[in-house]
Order: sequence, then C-alpha cells, then structure tokens
Amino acid sequence: MNSIGSIHKFIFSIITISFVVVNPSYCQSIEYDKNIGAENAKVVEALMGLYVDKEMNEYVSNVGTRLVNEIEKNPFDFNFYIADTHIPNAFALPGGYIYVTRGILALINTEDELAGILAHEIIHVTERHSVKQMRGSILPGLLQLPGNIVGTVVDKDLGTMLNSPLTTSNKLFLASYSRSHETEADKKGAELAGKAGYDPLALGIILERLAYTIEQITDEAEQKSYFDYHPYTPDRVRRIEKKSSKLEWTETEKVSGDFPVPLSGLVVGLNPSQGIFREEVFIHPDLNFSINFPDEWECFNQSIAVGAVQKDQLGAIFVGLEDPSLSPEKHAMKFEENLEKSHGIKPALSEPRTVNENSGYLISLEDQSGDIIMYIHILWLNMDNKIFKLIGIAPKSLEPDLRTSALSLRTLTEDERYGVNVHKLKIVSARESETLNELNERSTGVLDITLISLINGLDVNKTLTSDQLIKIVTEQKYIPE
Repeated sequence: MNSIGSIHKFIFSIITISFVVVNPSYCQSIEYDKNIGAENAKVVEALMGLYVDKEMNEYVSNVGTRLVNEIEKNPFDFNFYIADTHIPNAFALPGGYIYVTRGILALINTEDELAGILAHEIIHVTERHSVKQMRGSILPGLLQLPGNIVGTVVDKDLGTMLNSPLTTSNKLFLASYSRSHETEADKKGAELAGKAGYDPLALGIILERLAYTIEQITDEAEQKSYFDYHPYTPDRVRRIEKKSSKLEWTETEKVSGDFPVPLSGLVVGLNPSQGIFREEVFIHPDLNFSINFPDEWECFNQSIAVGAVQKDQLGAIFVGLEDPSLSPEKHAMKFEENLEKSHGIKPALSEPRTVNENSGYLISLEDQSGDIIMYIHILWLNMDNKIFKLIGIAPKSLEPDLRTSALSLRTLTEDERYGVNVHKLKIVSARESETLNELNERSTGVLDITLISLINGLDVNKTLTSDQLIKIVTEQKYIPE
C-alpha cells in the first residue's frame, strides 16, 4: 500500500452487475445470461466502440448466423459485432453477444477461419462458459486513486468516465476461461463449423497465426505452463486436428465467394475516428479537439473518455463530452445541487472560467480524509458547439500538471484536423510469378514485408499465382466527419 494514505477501489453503480458476479451457478435461468449479456454489451460499446462498416458487419453476422442455424435447441438470440480495436481478439458475452475485433479480422485469410473463430465463441455461450468469465477478460480493471471523497461523494457523477480500463487500450487481452472450457469450445466449435460446411481444421490455423502474431507484438514467446489457465496453442491445435479427423463434413458454398474481398477497406491499427495519441498529445479530428497530458503519465483512450493517470496513481485527468443542450454553468449548478442534496457538501470553489477564449465553469472540491489533501476539479467548457467535461484529481504537488493539461484543451487547426492519415486494408490481385515484396511495392503498401506475409499466412519468399488475392495495407488521408 502507498504511504500517502488509504487507496480505495472504485466500484461504480453504473455497471455494478459487471463486477459482482462471483462463481454463478448453472442452475440459474438462461434469462440471467441474457440480462447480464445485454448489460455488458452496453459496457463494451461504451468502452471499446463498435466498428462502423455496414457491409462488413453484415458479412460477419451472416457467417455467424449460418453457424447458429446448426445448433440444436438454441435458447439464445445471437448478435455478432466488430469491436473497434486493433488488438487481435474475439470474445463472447453471456446470452449470445459475439465480438471479433478489427485486429483479428486483419489476420483471417479464409471464411473458414472466421467461421472457426465465431463457432468457438458461440460454444462459450451455449455451454454458458461466458458467465464464469465475467470477472476477468473484457471488463474494466478498477482504477485506484486516493481519497474518500472520490469514492463516496462523486462516484456516480464520475463513474461514466472513471470506469475506463487502462489495460485494453494498449495491451493484448485474452479471455480467462478454464483450460477445460477452452478445450470444449475448440472441439465443439470445430464440430459446429463442420456442420455448417466449413473446414473444422481452419480454427487451428487461425489460432496458430494469432499466437504467432501475439509473440511478434509482445516480443515474448508463448510458454507452456501447467499454472497457466489458457491452453498452450500447439496442444490446442493438435486436439483440433484430432477431433477434425473424426468429423464427416461437406463443404458448402461460402457466404462470400471471393474472400478476403469482404475485408477491403478495413482500418488497420489505430482508428482516427476514435482519436489518436502523438506521444502525450491527443487529437481527435472528428470531435475537433486536442489536449496535452502530463509527461510520463499513463495515457489511455476509450470510446467514452480519454485521459491519463500518474504512474503512482496519485492523480488522474479525464476528458469526455456532456449534454450540449445545457451551458457549462447549468451543468455545474446541477452538479453542485446534487452534491449538497445527496451529501451535504459544498464545493471549495465554484466560478466561471475561460480557457483559450472558450467559456466554462469550474467546481473544485477538497478531500481531507487521508494523510494528504486531495483536490478534485471539474471543468465544463463550451468549445466548438460541444460541452467538454474535464475532471482532474490530484494532491497539491501535482496540481500544476492538471492546470497545464486543462489549459492545453483547444480546437484543432485546419492543418492538424486534416493532416491525419489512416491505414486501410486493400485487396490486390497478384500477377503470375510475382513475389509478395514486388506486389507490396507495386501497390504502395506501407507495412514491412514480414508483416504482409504474416497477415496473409504466406511465406515471405512465396511466388504468387495470377489473380491470387493478397491483403496489403495502404495509407490514406483521413477525412473527419
């Protein structure tokens, strides 16, 4: 524990159901799965965001629906989504909410591989594995900050912002199922894929590629450990191969006859529509704003808020949007009224403020419950016809950092807003005997040839055939909405 005093974990009422699930029993009604899945689907959308591409989403959903149609006595209504993150992953929520990320789509090279991934997640749902997962994988880690007043006075107001996970924005994360559940999902998933007319071996192929990609990104080789709950990939692949060899299946016509064309235009890497970091500077071309965060603070970006936390978790700063129908002063007065009504507390400071010629209103609170006085500053700012809400929490020693960040909040220049580039997947037809490197250069690809070979599942020196469809990544100007 830190010597500055008590450190409290936030348990926010807005998603309480997400955090109180502890070893739920299978004796519970499937309505439990549906309810908890629906609640947490809102959390996923708020924190990660959903990828906006109607045709691509319909394609993924159509493949998933073909698999679901092969399930006997299915009690769930399945929904399939693309999560807007470059992290390669797929996960399921109870009740039939299945997600694949942009990151894993970029690695998939056949519709059979996509079907294998979706089938695996479908089995987690039908076997109700997902209910036991709720404490570990895609749900937010709880932020720790000092001071009673943060957790007991303004938690409801801050909850929407402060529950953003600091891990999913910049680290790989995988589901925390037991080995037996993963093995069951692999085997039954391969079986389900075969029933739907897909090659059951494809699940093992994409799992190998995913594991290798993670090794490349993290620069850490996968280790086999009997204390690791996640199964060792080579063992998983061998079991899938063994199971598949015993399956009788007949290949049927694919949803798309020209895969990977359905992935054309997929954003690869960071998506500017969510805003991007350039070191400690965050710019959001769609929302037309920028803010500088303190040096050496851990920055994060989620759909509902962007912010940074001091490395020892002594302070934090968050920026989000508020209801534009109310002025900064009315937002502040509403907050102040609720604060006094619910807790009998008045702000230490409540006054209008101007930041970079934008009108705003500031409320400050003091928390003297710990060994050190903590300050909470909430600034509502009218900027570019939007109401920004900035929340800063820190002891006196870190207040200059908060002040510097707050004063940096501004609209973008034209050059900044329209000077952002985006990487997108492009499907190119190869020429006879052309190499990957030659095709990549001819198509103005921006990825290293090693990465191009990885996302296509091909040897870097492989000679291509005429009209062979290859995925490359090009750079384009991003057009703000």
